[in-house]
Amino acid sequence: MTQSPPEAQAETMIRLEGLTKRFPGAQRNAVDGLSMDIRKGEIVVLVGPSGCGKTTTMKMINRIIEPSSGRIVLGGEDVTTTNPDRLRRRIGYVIQQIGLFPHITIGENVATVPKLLGWDAARVRARVDELLATVNMDPEEYRDRFPRQLSGGQQQRVGVARALGGDPEVMLMDEPFGAIDPITRDRLQNEFLRLQAEVRKTIVFVTHDIDEAIKMGDRIAILQEGSRIAQYDTPEKILTAPANDFVRDFIGGGASLKRLSLSRVRDIELAAWPTVSAADSTDQAHRVLRESDRSSVLVLDTEGRPARWVGADDLRRGTGQPLDQIGTRPQAVIEPRATLNDALNELISARNAVSIVVDEDGRFLGVVDIEQINDAIRSMRRSAVADARTEFKESEAHS
Repeated sequence: MTQSPPEAQAETMIRLEGLTKRFPGAQRNAVDGLSMDIRKGEIVVLVGPSGCGKTTTMKMINRIIEPSSGRIVLGGEDVTTTNPDRLRRRIGYVIQQIGLFPHITIGENVATVPKLLGWDAARVRARVDELLATVNMDPEEYRDRFPRQLSGGQQQRVGVARALGGDPEVMLMDEPFGAIDPITRDRLQNEFLRLQAEVRKTIVFVTHDIDEAIKMGDRIAILQEGSRIAQYDTPEKILTAPANDFVRDFIGGGASLKRLSLSRVRDIELAAWPTVSAADSTDQAHRVLRESDRSSVLVLDTEGRPARWVGADDLRRGTGQPLDQIGTRPQAVIEPRATLNDALNELISARNAVSIVVDEDGRFLGVVDIEQINDAIRSMRRSAVADARTEFKESEAHS
């Protein structure tokens, strides 16, 4: 029986039917009769313990690994036995090791699939520049560089751009952010979610990290050994109503904190913070600081972007100096699309224990503090209790 997420009447982009893989010499199937539907335009995350077959499942979708039996249906077409090279040109692929070709430029890397598709030179160049700009890398600055000249995070952005090169219907992502430091990983996750809101690709995303699955997935498939589905549902449903003990144990403790990954900064009312302009004097900054109950003011540049944190000691030492040359640079800067969990991670070690929220142009919008996080957790608990009571009443009514 095919496993489908709720509201399965939405268009199915990928259908796996009885997908099975047994490697030569193995005593059991690595993937054992997996059937599931993946809806168009959604991120479906495959998550489970090591050795459960999640990466093997994903690699069978573009037939890097050939299935032993079963069917793969892509956009209504059975692609199980079609030409695998033609299939792969329809599917973008991003891996943990990034896999950029080191001997060619960034632009040439991104152009790989468009060239294979036979696009003319002008169209290829326009597509390369469009994609580099989309992943927030200035084409003029990065197009002619080589991979070794980029940081790990920048290389991963290029990997995503390359996967989007031929405008594929589907993207496969195998632990794409796993080899990157936690801060860069959080930011790349947020950047990718921003990008997905624009391009709406159908994405199969593999991770071993349940927190990443909760943050990234529209739907999550928690897999047991042999890629058998323990639960396939929305992140909220998995957190609030785990299907069995395996799911409950895999999620682990701290469900309330994990639910912070379901809420975005844009969903809450931001707190205010005293601000001054970089053009103001230190006397003006002193006055704003005295009239507030805060230990610092936030200096904004001429575009309204956070420039410096300035406290009373900074103002005394910097009398007569421009405000954007004293104090400290702001850290913990996030956008409204960031999760509340991102905000919490940032504010824990930040000056003034707040995360600064800015719009897409970097302009200051407000701050998130620990009390707002606590309010969100309390609200989630009340909601979970109400949902549980509703489900209990419904079950009683049907019994």
